Amino acid sequence: MRINSIILLSIISVFVNLLPVNAEIIGKDDFGRVIVLDKIPKRIVAVSATLIPAIFEMGAGSKIVGVPEKIDLSYTWVCEKYPQVLDKPRVGGFSNINIEKIVSLSPDLVILYDSLEAPGKYTQGFKKWGIPYASFGTARDVSHGIEQIKRLGVLLGKKKEAKNLTKRIQTENSKLQERVMPLSYKPLVYFWWGSGNLTYGKPTLVNELIEMAGGINLAGDINRQTPEISHEYIISKDPDVIVITYWAEKDKKTRIAAIKEKPYFNQVKAIKNNRVYAIDGSSVHSVVRFPEALRNLIKFIHPEL
Repeated sequence: MRINSIILLSIISVFVNLLPVNAEIIGKDDFGRVIVLDKIPKRIVAVSATLIPAIFEMGAGSKIVGVPEKIDLSYTWVCEKYPQVLDKPRVGGFSNINIEKIVSLSPDLVILYDSLEAPGKYTQGFKKWGIPYASFGTARDVSHGIEQIKRLGVLLGKKKEAKNLTKRIQTENSKLQERVMPLSYKPLVYFWWGSGNLTYGKPTLVNELIEMAGGINLAGDINRQTPEISHEYIISKDPDVIVITYWAEKDKKTRIAAIKEKPYFNQVKAIKNNRVYAIDGSSVHSVVRFPEALRNLIKFIHPEL
């Protein structure tokens, strides 16, 4: 036992000696990368808009010095609630970020979308310039989203604020779920996003939210994240409810009209009974908005409540 303790202490000692002497923060991102910061970040570039609401809710919004290029088009809700972001320099989008612009902003931390990590095209540039970065992606489920906020809170020096924020989200979710728990009837829901007949399968946050809202996901037995299913499959399942996503308010009516005009969809119960609803797409991707998304889904799926 004593030998094991000595070995463990030796390993810890070696790890600590590898860290900068003045390191204040040691955290991880979605890839499990250990990120070491020598101070609490005062200048943050958020290439991913998904976590910007969480940054503000934890009290670090004033530290954001760079945002995605089209944040005003793709994340209108973020711009409405936190209008300060509209005045921030734009640093490009998910697939074409402007490293030179980011470097010129002298950030202490860059928050990336996870798809940028895979090719290494941009992360190598950050390594070259010695700019700390953390990669986060779309939450796979509610618990993953909660853990994301906690990890982000560590990196921002906001552990307490992250704990309070996640507790608030979980409490709101639980209260909403209590409303549907006594219900035995679970309507079938087709959740449409993008073009074609794209939807969300079993291993996704949307599938979990639909179930939490007292419904059954039409694609819940498909073990893929974003399958495209056929018209025939949807019609044969005959969903009770159709929920579509939009990213700009001006597109809501157009999206609803588009689903109603699909071939033979006039045979589907959801359309015959006028149970087609629209939900802001960012609400099912932003962890801070999970309770709002759940509340809307409950309203769509169980209007009797």
